[in-house]
Amino acid sequence: MKLTVISIFCCLFLATSMPVAAEEVKTVEFDTAKVVYDYQPAREGVATLSLNALVSETNDSLRSLKNTDRRRLGKLGQLIYQCKLLLYRPESTSGDSIANVPMLISRNFSLYTGVDLRLAKGERLGIRVRSLPQVDSERLFAPSLGGNDSQQEVWEDVGGGSAIDLVQINVNALLENDFISGADNIDIQLRFPIFQLERPVQQWSYNFDLRDFKRAIEHADENCTPTRLSDLIESNS
Repeated sequence: MKLTVISIFCCLFLATSMPVAAEEVKTVEFDTAKVVYDYQPAREGVATLSLNALVSETNDSLRSLKNTDRRRLGKLGQLIYQCKLLLYRPESTSGDSIANVPMLISRNFSLYTGVDLRLAKGERLGIRVRSLPQVDSERLFAPSLGGNDSQQEVWEDVGGGSAIDLVQINVNALLENDFISGADNIDIQLRFPIFQLERPVQQWSYNFDLRDFKRAIEHADENCTPTRLSDLIESNS
């Protein structure tokens, strides 16, 4: 009798602990960078596949010299590139016509700070992105070395109309400007609020090595395809 009760209990536990639908989450390593696959199967006719290329910041020993807020110094930043596919598949859609169903594709770069801090409405955040180009051995002693053309820089001003959550911030400048493909290293500086008389302006700085991150981005793009998502849906249906 005791064995029967235990068996029934185990069966109920296994039944309630099983996932409600098939999912695929895996990680591909590229030395200091990685790509995380996150597949969410069709629920109410919608399936998604997200590929996130991640790299953690470098130059940890210099953070105390570059930053002005201790909350920032206790967190390790990450630069994230995300490619996300969304497929709307009505229940009446057959497997043969799945390739013809419209698919939405979104791509973006974001900076993960890990610091739970929120700027109020009306306060603006300044993002400065500066990339250092790849070293060309044939130009090591060129007159332009170390000159104005040795790096690229862009400034992005966000916020003002709504509150800003600094835990993770979109960096549109990286998507709009081709900084990463020709660089080995990138600096991202946050300045907030940009101008404030009542309290001091804070500044956070980040540095990322892009060599492995570029390989991770390439892998994400190659596998962020409608065919890949369709295959996952069919294999889990």
